[in-house]
Amino acid sequence: MDIYVNRVLNMKHIKAIGFDMDHTLVRYHSDKFEELTFYQSIKKLIKDKGYPAEIENFKFDFLKTIRGLVVDKNNGNILKVSLYNKIKTATHGTKELSYKEQIALYAGQNVDLSDPQFMSIDTNFSMAHTHLFSLLVDLKDSKPDLDLPPYVEMADDVTYAVDICHRDGTLKDIVVKNLDKYIILDPKAVEALERLRKYNKRLWIITNSDYKYTRALLDYTINPYLKDHKHWTELFEVTITLAFKPKFFTDKKIFLKVDPETGLMENFDAPIETGIFQGGYATKLQQDMKLAENEILYLGDHIYGDVMKLKKTCGWRTALVIEELDKEVQAFKSTKDISIEIDHLMDEKVAIEKKIDDLYAKEYEFGQDVDKQEVFAQFDKVEKLDKKIGTLIKTYEGHFNPFWGEVMRAGVEPSLLASQVERYACIYMTSVADLANYSPRTYFRPKKRKMAHEK
Repeated sequence: MDIYVNRVLNMKHIKAIGFDMDHTLVRYHSDKFEELTFYQSIKKLIKDKGYPAEIENFKFDFLKTIRGLVVDKNNGNILKVSLYNKIKTATHGTKELSYKEQIALYAGQNVDLSDPQFMSIDTNFSMAHTHLFSLLVDLKDSKPDLDLPPYVEMADDVTYAVDICHRDGTLKDIVVKNLDKYIILDPKAVEALERLRKYNKRLWIITNSDYKYTRALLDYTINPYLKDHKHWTELFEVTITLAFKPKFFTDKKIFLKVDPETGLMENFDAPIETGIFQGGYATKLQQDMKLAENEILYLGDHIYGDVMKLKKTCGWRTALVIEELDKEVQAFKSTKDISIEIDHLMDEKVAIEKKIDDLYAKEYEFGQDVDKQEVFAQFDKVEKLDKKIGTLIKTYEGHFNPFWGEVMRAGVEPSLLASQVERYACIYMTSVADLANYSPRTYFRPKKRKMAHEK
């Protein structure tokens, strides 16, 4: 796969490259992992929050949600939003809201992500969360006698359940015992890492996972494919676990030194050189390594936790891993003929609308008699074209997610996720393995982007 460029990035000037681990350095079978999260979170809701046992009958469907959606906690809705924060598609629970229903509820309202009413789905770790909340909304609406909490409380309860599953070992213990089921092996990614080391790039890991889990996953995914190193700890100059991103990029927390054999930790006040650590903060790491902010590139999958905060506070260069991109690009290529046909029909529609405008101009501006039947005939043509275009759009979107369409687009506009990718990621790609297709000295340059008047 290709690497896509938003801003100039000269890899010759990059001296250190940091990697998030989950969904970046280590890839998951996301459908299986989110299914596990979904059912384990249901158990937490029943046990810790007193939800009815009936929710154990929920069935997980990985396709019912995509990254980049927004949860309206107050109204029990899931929203697909454009780069202008305009709502383009919405469901109440899992049921699609019509355009009239959207207008009645939101009246052209922009989604303000700083408002606690809205929650952005920024990472693949949120798929189970969104789907579970949707099903709870359906259940509350269909069975009011169950006396489920208000939508906003249910949303917060689901957040609690999912977070606890990630933090208390519920998920990680199962993953470690079934690595082949949940974790993808990618020898090409290891090839890319060792190639970077040949060019004297300093490699770091900065992950929110604990050391025990990090070690298990890296032992499994990296060690078997190393050719120039014996162990992943030789490949990475520094490994920082439980980094608490995005606070790692904004706050100043103490570093703890981790013993790689026992996992025991001790306070560490000396300059950071090599080794495994817990906690800490980005500016100390950068200063101790005697690097300028533009000499560091960081790769992550979480637009908020890995890229946005880092870009605003540290000034490091950024790369985003978007694992859905592979299927998105393939679908985009396979629908080229449909896109061309839609464009042709839209041109035809615009031409007819121009005829209608000219007919109205004759009547209102020049006082001429206009054949109303001719006007109605033109409107009939527009209606027929709308039906054809609507059918083609449905066919087009069916090549992407069957419920939400493209991840990176909301109608004709880029999606909210796409706008964030463009704004905060210097480059983006499907996986770390894509780096193997490029020299570690590559000068990444974006293509000229045409404005509307230049096309």
